[in-house]
Amino acid sequence: MKTARAAVMPRQVRAAQLLLYVLGVSGLIVVLALSDGMSSYGLGELMAPWLLVWLCALLALTYEGGAKGGVRLTTIVVMVFVLLGSAGEVADAAAPGEFLDAALRIALGLPVVVCLFLPEARDWFERER
Repeated sequence: MKTARAAVMPRQVRAAQLLLYVLGVSGLIVVLALSDGMSSYGLGELMAPWLLVWLCALLALTYEGGAKGGVRLTTIVVMVFVLLGSAGEVADAAAPGEFLDAALRIALGLPVVVCLFLPEARDWFERER
């Protein structure tokens, strides 16, 4: 007789998931803190990279359920775009708030990409359902 055993998410995937949640919440805090007195163009420029981060945080909601390798790959690709854009923003930052905004995305986004590249994460998303 077979015993049904629930699959346990690897620590690497759980870490990426939690980092994406923290990054999403901190993005909301940063946007609210820096948006005071901004024009609509400036606000859109501030929010554009955070929208991609929030998309990744929404994708992270599916990691425990039926998420497959496409969700992992999409998260990696979108986060790489966020990291590349943030690296340019760090170099061109004119104010401390701009630097902190971009540095936060790099500091929390880079470990997400690394964790999702690990073999344990790949195996989790390609497991039998």
